[in-house]
Amino acid sequence: MRFFLYIVLVLGIFFRFTHLDHKVYWYDEAITSLRASGYTQEEVAQHFFEKSIVSVTELQKYQRPDGTRSVIDVAKSLAKEDPQHPPLYYSLANFWFQSIGSSVALARLLPALLSLLVFPCTYWLCQELFVETGVFISNLPTWLTIALIAVSPFHVLYSQESRQYSLWTVTTLLSTAALLSAIRLKTRISWGIYALTVILNLYTFLLGGLVAIAHGLYVMIIYGFRHRNILKSYLVASLLGFIIFLPWAWVVIINQSQAKNGLNWAVIYTLKNSELRDIWIQHLGRLFFYLNQEPWDFCVHQVLLLLILYAFYCLCRQTPISVWLLIILLAGVSTLPLIIPDLIFGGMRSTQARYIIPSLLGVQLAIAYLLGINLVNPSLKSWHQKFWQLFLVTLVSGSILSCGVSAKATVWYNKEHNGENIAIAKIVNQTTNPLLISDAVIGHILSLSYSLNPNVQVLLRPSKTFKVYLRPAEELERFSDVFLYRYNPNKVWLKELAKQQNYKFEPLVAGFAEFAKDRPVLWRVTPIFRKLKQQS
Repeated sequence: MRFFLYIVLVLGIFFRFTHLDHKVYWYDEAITSLRASGYTQEEVAQHFFEKSIVSVTELQKYQRPDGTRSVIDVAKSLAKEDPQHPPLYYSLANFWFQSIGSSVALARLLPALLSLLVFPCTYWLCQELFVETGVFISNLPTWLTIALIAVSPFHVLYSQESRQYSLWTVTTLLSTAALLSAIRLKTRISWGIYALTVILNLYTFLLGGLVAIAHGLYVMIIYGFRHRNILKSYLVASLLGFIIFLPWAWVVIINQSQAKNGLNWAVIYTLKNSELRDIWIQHLGRLFFYLNQEPWDFCVHQVLLLLILYAFYCLCRQTPISVWLLIILLAGVSTLPLIIPDLIFGGMRSTQARYIIPSLLGVQLAIAYLLGINLVNPSLKSWHQKFWQLFLVTLVSGSILSCGVSAKATVWYNKEHNGENIAIAKIVNQTTNPLLISDAVIGHILSLSYSLNPNVQVLLRPSKTFKVYLRPAEELERFSDVFLYRYNPNKVWLKELAKQQNYKFEPLVAGFAEFAKDRPVLWRVTPIFRKLKQQS
């Protein structure tokens, strides 16, 4: 069994580093590179608004540090436009870009390397949670958890995304393990380590605050005023962590309007409760299985949901409260603040699986416990253990198959917002002297630039409304082909486009995301006079 789990771990590491540059470098990743390079979207928009036509190569200058931008500029960029994102990961990326490189593969290599820290952190947490508490006398459940995380198609996917989510997975596991260790050891050093992990978690992602709340509820319920020394030590360590986080908390407060703008997408759209329910089931199912083959994937996800519910039932029935309560709080506290507002007020906060990573880790801990009690219990009959061995092999095989399919794809569910980039580039790159005109927001333009040839010329007028800047027809004559790009145009924008009288617009590519499949994103632009000239 151990040998099998070691092989699974090796495969998980392999999948984290294979085809790093294969998938589209989407909007969020392009913004990450922009922030890590110390620039703001406003700077880029202003620079290109003042210039005429530029090349893709010049666009890419804003995706890598030039030596003049430091970590201070990274923090300023985030504070000004993205205060909801703390600066730890972006500062690490700044050092990485300057010392290693900023190509797509190298940018994604950083989170892939950081994701390897998940394994020792998982080992520490499971030892504290299952072994030190006496739930298991062997560390087989520890290796089961490591194996499940290693080949989880969800964790592998986000280990290859140039964002902070693999680091947040690490700091969540680390902070939870440090808490249990500090409670057990009761030393100043152990509580100091816990305080440090709280700081790291908060400076990685704001939702790390929910993890801290889960820890606080756990200490209060399990120990409360009956163990005042533990409660006092926890309060001091947590207070220290929050005090050190105060500078960035103040940045968020004074720039809360900008933070709200950055999260506006999560509240302006509303889904039906049935749609939200199906998405939540997908979140859980994609932890273990996803082949992009609907409706078969969803059928598997529904079966996995039953397994997860059974795992939590067994966990709560068979383990002491000090074990199951931590997992329940980790899963619930990180999820309910997103789910409840969506159900009551509307919104899409809970539709992003990356926001509920602590909850998903709790699910995997519960599954690992279920497998562990059915594999290491010597009192169980032989056929019973063989059934669960077969089940483990099936579950892991499905995860490995999912990782293999995902590795070959250029677009996956977490990058569908710019999935059309491949189709756009295929058309534009085949022309000899193309011009791409766009009023799309900077992030989408930067994302598209990774797929375009360096010789493609670009005319940018970034805007949230219809302000397409079309040069006089005579000036467009020197280009072999002229294209217009707009990500997810709304109906007002399309109506305004139809009013343009001096040009003909031929739709070429539709949006890739499900909500944008009925809307073109790329048009071929033909001046009317050129058409008449050719006819004459």
